[in-house]
Amino acid sequence: MTTLTNRQLNRATLARQLLLQRTAMPVIDAVDLLIGLQAQTTNGPYQALWSRLDGFTPASLTAAILDKSLLRATTMRSTLHLHTVPDLLSIRPLVQPMLERTFLSAAKASATNAARPALHARGVALLDQQPMTAGELGKQLVQSWPDGDPRVLAQVLQCLETLIQIPPTRIWGHGGAPLLSRLENWLGCGLAEPADLKQLTLRYLAAFGPASISDMQTWCGLTRLAPILESLRPQLATFTAEDGRTLYDLPDAARPDADTPAPVRFLPEYDNVLLGYANRLRIQPPEAKRLMPMVNGYPPTFTHDGFIAGKWSLARRKDNVRLTIIQFKRLRQRALAEVEQEGRAMAHFLTEGKAVIDAEFVAAPA
Repeated sequence: MTTLTNRQLNRATLARQLLLQRTAMPVIDAVDLLIGLQAQTTNGPYQALWSRLDGFTPASLTAAILDKSLLRATTMRSTLHLHTVPDLLSIRPLVQPMLERTFLSAAKASATNAARPALHARGVALLDQQPMTAGELGKQLVQSWPDGDPRVLAQVLQCLETLIQIPPTRIWGHGGAPLLSRLENWLGCGLAEPADLKQLTLRYLAAFGPASISDMQTWCGLTRLAPILESLRPQLATFTAEDGRTLYDLPDAARPDADTPAPVRFLPEYDNVLLGYANRLRIQPPEAKRLMPMVNGYPPTFTHDGFIAGKWSLARRKDNVRLTIIQFKRLRQRALAEVEQEGRAMAHFLTEGKAVIDAEFVAAPA
């Protein structure tokens, strides 16, 4: 089999993830192609699309959320994603057993475990009255189960029910705890049949390939996918990674030359391109991994020459914003100028052009 270097995998990944060049693709089509966007933070999906789509505006994504074309709920890896309606309705039942193993473990040692059917029914009754935050839901439930932990009680409901985080929360310009609504109340229908794993595998490879079995399992949180990929093997191309792993891909998918120029990109926390793999060397070099310890999630990062080269943060005070760019490796002057230009553009986007932006570069700790 042909061996693909990490640099070759990098360019293929950037091309599939719309990060090699911005495209004019509509918002909903992009979310569909990427099989959802990480959505733990309000602005994460907005930032992700800004780095991928030409001419993207916050209003275009907000409109798709308001008209219910895109829904934010817990799915793959037990984390929040922004999905198209068909994807949410079919992926959520596919990953439901994994969600129950993850989220109900906290309830197993509590008195609420035995009362789970009654707890479920009570939670549904409360949410059918009106949307509420997880905090409000927990406070209501603890009145019936005073020995329970309000957070755990609400968590049980978020596992057993597909709860949508709805406007006016979780959209551009609106903070605060997210309002939760049952899928049936928000969309007027329930879940569909579970997604076909073979078709989902092909879609994953289209958006993330070439990839290994472990990569896909890490991406979706499911296990024992080897038989699925083996059954598809006759219609797939196979490669070998630098470390000997077998990689699968669609035969005609884009695999640009390793020397294809890659623009600087600023990425949000939890971006798909980082969390879609078990082995992240295609985007996260060893030095970047060392300087990005997993503490309450991954920080916002930026790439140079296609690979993560540092992290960034914004601190706003009235009409002034400080963009702090922390380098994981020493960049040449021309590279610094490219990073600063893209960083300022991103900061301009996030502040809607209403702030004076000061940029500073900081060296990462040794």
